[in-house]
Amino acid sequence: MILIKLWIISENKVSKNNFRQHISVLIGLIRVRLSLMVTISAMTGYFLTGSSPKVALIFLFAGVFLLAAGTSVLNQVQECRYDALMKRTDRRPIPAGEISRGKAFVIAVILIISGTFLLSINGWLPMALGLSNVVFYNLIYTPLKTRSWLAIIPGALVGAVPPLIGWTSAGLNLFHLNILFVAIFVFLWQIPHFWLLMIKYGKEYELAGFSSISKLLNERQIKSVVFGWGVITSLFLMLFPLFGFSLKPILMVSLIAMNFLFITLFHRFLFEKGSPKTIRKAFVLINSYAVVVFVVLVINAMIS
Repeated sequence: MILIKLWIISENKVSKNNFRQHISVLIGLIRVRLSLMVTISAMTGYFLTGSSPKVALIFLFAGVFLLAAGTSVLNQVQECRYDALMKRTDRRPIPAGEISRGKAFVIAVILIISGTFLLSINGWLPMALGLSNVVFYNLIYTPLKTRSWLAIIPGALVGAVPPLIGWTSAGLNLFHLNILFVAIFVFLWQIPHFWLLMIKYGKEYELAGFSSISKLLNERQIKSVVFGWGVITSLFLMLFPLFGFSLKPILMVSLIAMNFLFITLFHRFLFEKGSPKTIRKAFVLINSYAVVVFVVLVINAMIS
């Protein structure tokens, strides 16, 4: 009896360990933080319409998250050979041998189909936009990364689509100036976001077989380009009246002040000497900048 009890306990432990391992692998494949960021971007588009939470918001959240997760898994299936050559990615589930490419591909397909179905409940347009992102990310951006540093352009387009999905899920016109402004801002913001990664991991990407702008420019030159693009993004943000935005006075002052603060700190972090953490600071800053912009615009939409 004692042996049987010990066997049952050990089997339960193995079962629990296997379950935890499967969950860990799934989390590594879908990159939860990245998928949530994409989902929050889509929900921002929804709330920019001034709409209150409805059932459509649930389908939007679940649909975009599953689609983002599916594209992430499919991306890892496509790039597992390259991931195995880079320190920052060699512990991902496929190169680490925790799951086969075939099984990961099946998971990707299930996630993409599920996400597409949920978005279709909100209408054919959110569904079409969601699927277009799969095409841009997995069929254009991912293969192009090994051929040209200009892959950053379709990559940035991918980031501009989620707010459009949220906006159309609320039933509004895709070509409304408000959401086009947000989509263009996100597109512009993505460029320095990507290039900051190239400054930090450019050599590693090159050795793995990816094309990098660091082949054309040195680090100082890349920083100058990144800062210049950051200024362009900041200046574009000040064009919000031309896109139909009428901000409350306090929010307008906050946005302008935040813009000046961003440019000042961005320059300091990019060109600060003697600190190995400056690029990380610049990366955190530019991400925080986008979040604050979204918060200001959403608050303005909700109180208008």
